[in-house]
Parts: sequence; C-alpha cells; structure tokens
Amino acid sequence: MASITVTPREGEVLRLIQDGLSTSQIAEQLSLSVNTIESHRKKLYRKLGVSRVAEALKVAKSQGII
Repeated sequence: MASITVTPREGEVLRLIQDGLSTSQIAEQLSLSVNTIESHRKKLYRKLGVSRVAEALKVAKSQGII
C-alpha cells in the first residue's frame, strides 16, 4: 500500500474518532461546524480507501498515522 498523507487537522479528527467522540463532539471540541467535521471524515475515508470507522482506524494504525 502506498504511503497515505493526511493533513494535521485530518489527523486530529482521526485521533478524536479513535477516542470515541461523535461528529458533533469533535466539532464542539475543535470549534468547527458539524459539516466541516463530516467533510474531514469523507476526505479521510477516501484517502484511506474505506467506508467505515473501524476500517479507517485499522488502516490508519497500520500506516502509522495514529
């Protein structure tokens, strides 16, 4: 698998997802809108080639992203 690069904000969102926070909780913690967090999630899923949270976390761990 090729190296996957995520932005610092995407990495932050991914770590908060890993911590079990919901989209609305992440938005509140980062002072961003829910739509912005959803956009980050979609970009992350596309970059990681996944469609679910569990898959995203598994790939991110295997790639050393989180």
